[in-house]
Amino acid sequence: MKAAGDLLMRWVSELGGGKVADLRAAALRTARGRGLAMRDGADGRWIRDMSALGHLDVDWRRGVWSAAPPVLTRLPFSDGLAVIAGRRTAALERALGQAADEWAVVLPAVNETAEGDIPLPASLLLQYDTPDELPDRAEALCCSYAPCAALQAFSLLPDLEPGPPAAPPAPGNVQTVEKYDPAKRSYEPADSYSEDGLYRWRGADWSRLVQIRRGNAFLSTEHEYGVYLELERSGTGSIRWQPETGIGRERVGTLFVDWGAPLPPLHARAAVLCSGLQPRFSKVAETVRYDNVPRAAAERLARSLRQELEIYHPNSTATGRAN
Repeated sequence: MKAAGDLLMRWVSELGGGKVADLRAAALRTARGRGLAMRDGADGRWIRDMSALGHLDVDWRRGVWSAAPPVLTRLPFSDGLAVIAGRRTAALERALGQAADEWAVVLPAVNETAEGDIPLPASLLLQYDTPDELPDRAEALCCSYAPCAALQAFSLLPDLEPGPPAAPPAPGNVQTVEKYDPAKRSYEPADSYSEDGLYRWRGADWSRLVQIRRGNAFLSTEHEYGVYLELERSGTGSIRWQPETGIGRERVGTLFVDWGAPLPPLHARAAVLCSGLQPRFSKVAETVRYDNVPRAAAERLARSLRQELEIYHPNSTATGRAN
C-alpha cells in the first residue's frame, strides 16, 4: 500500500490541476483517512512544500494549481546525483521501474514529516557517472532534462519590489484589518492602518488581500515579499549561510532562514532543488535549513530579497558578512 505522501503524489499527477481549495480538502481527507491527526494549516504547508520540491505550480492569487512537468536535473556539487521532480504518473513509475532493473540506481529519500503535518512523497535521487548520459536517461524516463535547475532558478530570481498602487481598506471593512508584527511573527488586529507596515484584510468577495503601506500609498504584495520589505525597513537580517567542512566543499553549505520570514515560492524552490529534499526545521534555533546550497547562490538569493547574507564560520562563534 502506498504511503499517504506517495498516494497524494500519484493523485495530483494524474489529475493534473484544479482549484487550490479542492486540493486542500483532498490532502486533509487523504491524511485523515490514513488515521493521521492534522494540525491547523497542515494543508497549506503541504502545498507549499510540494511547490518547493518542484512537484506543483501554484497560483495563490487565482487559487489554482497544476502538476509540474517531470524533469531530471543535476544537484549542484553533488558528486553524481540528480533528482526527478514533477508529476509521477503511472507511466513514469513504470519507466522508472524498468530503468531501475536495467541501468538506474534510484535512491528514494524520505522527507521527514513533522507531527501533525501531511506526509510528502519520497524524493527520487538518481546516481549517474557523467553528466553527458543524463539527457538520454531523462528521455528513457519520459522526463525533460535540465542541466541544473537549482542554479538556473537562482539566476532568475526577481529582485524584491513592492507591487503597483492599490486601494486601501474600505471604511466599512476596518474590523478585518490586521497588521503584521515581526516580533510575534503573526498578524494582529490593527487599531488603525495609518502607519507604514504590512497589512491584510478581507476583500468584498472575502478573499484575503495583503498590502504594504509606505507613506500615503498602499502597494500590492504577497505575504512573503511583504515580510522581507518590512525586514529591510527595520534593518533586520534573516538569512545566514555556513560552509561545509569537508575538503574541497568550502563553496557549498547550509542556508538558514529565520522562522517568521519564509522564503517566497520561487526562492524556496531554488534552495530546495539544491538537495532535492524538503528543508529541515529546528525548533531550538527557530530556523529553516536548506542543504547543499552554493555560497554564490545564497548570496544571489539574499540580494534579491534586499538582505545581506551573514556567514557562519565553522568552529567559531564569529560571523562575517558576504561581500
